[in-house]
Formats: sequence, structure tokens, C-alpha cells
Amino acid sequence: MPKKTNFEANGSKYYRVTATIGKNPDGSAKRKPFYGKSKKEAENKRDEYMANIDRGLSVDFDKVVFRDIFKLWFDEVLKPTLAQSSIQRYETDYRLRIKNCVLSDMKLTEIKSIHLQSYYNSIVEKYSANTAHNTNKLIKNFFKYCVKDNMIIKNPLDAVTLPKTESKTGDNKVLSQQDIDTLIQASSADGDLFIFVFALFTGLRLGEILALTHNDIDFENNIIKVSKSVTYLTIDGEYKPVVSTPKTNSSIRDVPILEQLKAPLLRHISNEKEKHFKLGVLFKNKNMLFSSEVCTYKDRQNVRKSLARTQKRLGMQVTTFHALRHSFCTLLAQKGVPLKTASVLMGHSNISVTAQIYTHVDNQELKKGIDKLSSLFDERTA
Repeated sequence: MPKKTNFEANGSKYYRVTATIGKNPDGSAKRKPFYGKSKKEAENKRDEYMANIDRGLSVDFDKVVFRDIFKLWFDEVLKPTLAQSSIQRYETDYRLRIKNCVLSDMKLTEIKSIHLQSYYNSIVEKYSANTAHNTNKLIKNFFKYCVKDNMIIKNPLDAVTLPKTESKTGDNKVLSQQDIDTLIQASSADGDLFIFVFALFTGLRLGEILALTHNDIDFENNIIKVSKSVTYLTIDGEYKPVVSTPKTNSSIRDVPILEQLKAPLLRHISNEKEKHFKLGVLFKNKNMLFSSEVCTYKDRQNVRKSLARTQKRLGMQVTTFHALRHSFCTLLAQKGVPLKTASVLMGHSNISVTAQIYTHVDNQELKKGIDKLSSLFDERTA
């Protein structure tokens, strides 16, 4: 017996039912059609849709395509909250791994956990586990927004297992006391190395250091005012420095100047003035504290490369620039500075970040304490 239908399109017959889902601008009822090969199939689609509406989803939830809504969210919701440097980083993630990914043409309601799991697995195969985690930062925020905006009921990421990230090798290892002494001694003879000593004993991030002006050094109150960061970005085809305010309020802080840092800091400022004079560049207090050879902003990549060259030349362990900041926090822990105080000095938005470093130091001290018992054991077994 042939199935009953009441609608025909493109030579095919369907059964159509409708449901009222709201009102049009003129006040008339807004109706939505549902199609099936039978009356029961069409009604099931209608009932499922209306149940989702009753659960709080928006009326057009079934039409939203991942590609379109992600781009709209990225431009209108996320971008206004980001610093320029973060925008460029996230735009790269979007362009390379999200814009034309396997999810792009799927409706939002069709995306299940298994689709996302497969998507992340493919990123690991092509790039790395760390890249998958970085991409997930964007995807996670996007789906949280979709749930909040009633486009989906449940976040499909809840059942996704991210791949384990590769642990980094010792690039960020804490500087040894010998390497610290070597760096201090070398900087006293070579003023260009002072930026590394400055980083080691202030704990500032590289971008924060390069954004400092002479106005930010307050010798009267013995503090460094940290309120901005700088990075070089390619904007409209031009590679240029971009100064921005920190992402979090905790990064805006005053860091006391170590007493032993004052004299070399004053020498550095004197050298900066002399460099400006020789180049015929007017020296102003709003000029960069650490300027390039031509009195412009230093490029952070050049500073990092300079550190690596310096460490090799001096026979030090080669580390990242960030290791200087990590070493500063470790020194605070070793000297018994309270965790909360160290967190403020570091400008950490979450004290747990500081606590991880402190815990590592505590574990080292515990091991030293246990090792001290070895002599007793040796005496009894001699």
C-alpha cells in the first residue's frame, strides 16, 4: 500500500506538517515546515524540534552552520576582548586549522563528540598534541558560548579526550647559581647584557621589559611601574611594534627595585642617553628603557637569540628568556618569600601558577632533608 503524502518537490513526494514557532514582524503566526517520507516521520521531526525549543534552544538552532557562526563569534564576541598579539595568534589558529576543517560545513546540532575527537586526532597526526591543545582553547570557548546562547543544549566537548601533550625539554630550567654569577659578572663589563640581569632580578616578562619607558622607573619610590607590553606583529603587511595593556589586571603592578640593581640600572640609563646623543635622537623620558641600536623598540626575537649566543659564549646552560623569569620566582621561593607576595610580584592571574614553582622548590628541599639522613644510615652499617 503506497504511503500517503501531501507535498511534492523536485519530482519527489513527501509528507509535510507545520508548527507555530513564534510571530512575524507583522504579528502573524510564524510557522515552520517539517518533511518526512511518511506522516509519522514528519511528525517525529516536528516533535523533536519543539522539544528542543521547550528545552531552551533558539528557534533557528537547526539552521546554524559551524563555519558561519564560528566566524561571527570570532569577529564580534572574541576579538574585542583580546590584545592585538593574541588576535594575530588566534587568527593563525583559525586560518590554518579551523576555517576549512571537517566541521566547517556541518550544522552545529550535527556535531557530536566523536566528530571533535576525530578532528583533534587529525591535528595531532599533522602537527602535534600541543597544537591540538592550543586549537582547543578556541573551540572550547566557542562551544561554551553556543550553549550559553541556546544554540545547543550540551557541549559536545564534554566527552572528548585531548591527547597528552609532549613535555618540553629543559629549555626553561632555572639558572644555576654559577650561571647567575657568570651573567652578573659579564654584564658589569658589557652593558648590552644588563637586560638579562634586569629580567633575572625583576621577574618581568620580555614584552613587559621591552615596553618600559624611563618614566616607568621611579627611583624616588624605588619601584618599576609595569602597565603595558610590546610585541612585533605583521599588520596590513607591515611588521611593526604594537604596545598593548595586559590581558589581566594582575599584570599591572609595581615591582620594587633591588638595591643592588640600582647602580647598574643608572649606568644603563646613562648609556641610553649617550646612544641617543650620538645618533642625534632627542632623549625623552617617554623613550624606551631598553632601545635598539637605532633607539627604536627592540625585537623580542633578537633579544632571545642574543641570550642564547651569550650563554654559549659564557659557557652557561642555554635556556629560554622565560627561564630568567622562572628563576626569579624560584629565588623568591628559596628565600622564603610568601607565596601570595611572589604571585603579585610575578603578575600571575592565578596563584596556582606561582604555587607550581613553589611546590617544585619545596620538593627539592624535602629531598635534601631526606638526603641528610643518609650519613646516619652509613654510620650504622659501617
